[in-house]
Amino acid sequence: MVDHPMYCRKPGCDRSWPRDPALEVACPDCRAPIGSPCKRPSGHTVFAHGVHASRDLAADAAGKYGICPSGRCGASARAAAAKIQPDLFGHPLP
Repeated sequence: MVDHPMYCRKPGCDRSWPRDPALEVACPDCRAPIGSPCKRPSGHTVFAHGVHASRDLAADAAGKYGICPSGRCGASARAAAAKIQPDLFGHPLP
């Protein structure tokens, strides 16, 4: 869990947050409340950042990360890329 300032490490980006934006939404997998780390079924915290990937995606979808100033990250960037580059079978990416 990252409960201290967090910074984007992409070249040229100066975005920062007071804590991991994923902690600003409840986890859809383990039901951890806002501000609490995710837990595995055993009760131990989730490895690495302490949040499930679905929670990270939910935070992005809820706008908790904001819009990437370079247009490279987040849901809006994935949607734009899907319009430009289809998958291997020619279908737009989700």
